Amino acid sequence: MDVSRAVAERPNDPWQALCDFVPALTDAELIHCLASEATHNGKRAIVNVVAQWIPRRLAEALMIRSGMPLERRAAELARQERAELVNELKRTSIAIDGTLGFKKAEVTAGGVALAEVDSRTMQSKLCPDLYFAGEILDLDGPIGGYNFQAAFSTGALAGESV
Repeated sequence: MDVSRAVAERPNDPWQALCDFVPALTDAELIHCLASEATHNGKRAIVNVVAQWIPRRLAEALMIRSGMPLERRAAELARQERAELVNELKRTSIAIDGTLGFKKAEVTAGGVALAEVDSRTMQSKLCPDLYFAGEILDLDGPIGGYNFQAAFSTGALAGESV
């Protein structure tokens, strides 16, 4: 989740992540599945039903958030409880109250402004014969190899330009 930069830049803003843990199914499909389970396999624990879509520990946490006992059986689930559980599965709001700090960072932001660097050579526009590459630049992308590629590419470009 690439929200760390935004959170770090505006730490006093109220940040929320709205999670859909079962994006492949609609609310109506989930309600139908839960109702069908109650009819056909009423003794099955709801946590086990939900765990077919998401990890069991997450299923347990969402049931607790919705105020539902973990031992609740499919046949015991009232219509309103089904709706509340589906709401937790499709629209769980999680507060984001900060980052884990520099020691846990996978990518850093900040550094030499790109406007101060010749993008064809990576040479400083302010100080001739000074070249920049990688994390020293104010350049960051989403995790997934983009930042490594930016570091390799700017390093190669700076090296070829010297």
